[in-house]
Amino acid sequence: MQDKIDHFSKLLRELEAEIGTRDVAILVYRAFTAALKSFKADSFDDFLKQFKDFYNVLSNTEPKFAILTYHFGKLICAMEDEKFVSAAKNKWRFHMQKLAKEILKDIKYHGEDLIKFSEKINVEGKTILVHDHSHTVRDVLTHYKKIGKNFKVVVAEQDFDKTHDNIEYLFKAKIPFQVVPSYMLSHIHDRIDMLFFGALTLKDTMTFVMDPGTHGIISEFHVAKIPVHMFMDTDKFSFWKSKKRGEIFIHSHTRAHHTKPIEYERIKYSHDRVPSALFTKIVTDKGVFEAKDLKKVYMEKMDICKNFLR
Repeated sequence: MQDKIDHFSKLLRELEAEIGTRDVAILVYRAFTAALKSFKADSFDDFLKQFKDFYNVLSNTEPKFAILTYHFGKLICAMEDEKFVSAAKNKWRFHMQKLAKEILKDIKYHGEDLIKFSEKINVEGKTILVHDHSHTVRDVLTHYKKIGKNFKVVVAEQDFDKTHDNIEYLFKAKIPFQVVPSYMLSHIHDRIDMLFFGALTLKDTMTFVMDPGTHGIISEFHVAKIPVHMFMDTDKFSFWKSKKRGEIFIHSHTRAHHTKPIEYERIKYSHDRVPSALFTKIVTDKGVFEAKDLKKVYMEKMDICKNFLR
C-alpha cells in the first residue's frame, strides 16, 4: 500500500507543479470517468470496495490534496446512499459515470463563481505582483482582460520553469508585464498596488499551503502595507486535523561541494505555510472575505461536508 501512496504522491506533486491544483483535480476526475468505461468489477459491492481502497491511497498522499479528497469523498457519500445503491445494483457503471460527470461540472462551476466575485477587486490602472503560477490567478487576470480592465503585472522571478510558464501565459494573454528577481522586490514597493496569490489548500489553523518562497514575499509586502489578495475555491479547504508538516513533502538528500571535498545534507520543502492574517482579501466561490471572517466560512463549509469527511 505504501508503495502505491508514494508513487501516486510523486505523480500528483509533479502534475501540481506543472498545471496547478484545480487542473490536477479535473485531470484526475476525467481519467476516473474514462476508466469507468472498462473498469472490471464483479458487482457494485466489489467496485465500491476497490474504490475505497483507491480513496485510502488518495487520502494519504504527501502532501494531501484537499480538492481531490473533498470531491472523491462526495462520491463515496453518494455511493453509500440507499437510493443510489438500489438504483446502481444492476447498472452501477452507468450511474457512476453520471455521478462523476456531475461532480466534474461542480468543480468547474466553483471556478466560475470565484471569477465573478473577483470583479469586486478594483484593478483599473493598477500594477499587480504575481509570484506563484496559480491557474486560478491566471483565470482571474484573463477575465479582467476580457472585460476591458487596464492593468499591468510584475512577475517575481523564482523557479525557472514556473517563471517562464507565467511569462508565456502573460505574453499569450497580451497582458503587459515586467520581471523582477524575487530577492530585489524591495526596490519596487512604490510601484506595486497589490499582490495576487493562489494556494493548494487552507488548513484548520487558518494557514494557506502555498508555493515555496511565498511566505517571505507576502510578509515583506504586508509590512509595507500593500494589499495582498488570495484567490481560492472553498473546495480546496482541508477538513482534517493539522499535523506538524502533514501537508508539506520534505525531500532530503546529500550533496557535494562543487570544488571542495565537502558533503552536506540539503533539505527541500514542497510548499510554504502562510497565515491568513497576512492577506487583505480572500476571494472565493462564496464571496470576498477579510481574514477575520475566514474561520466562519471554513466552519460553515466543514458543516456541509461532515457527511463525507473521512
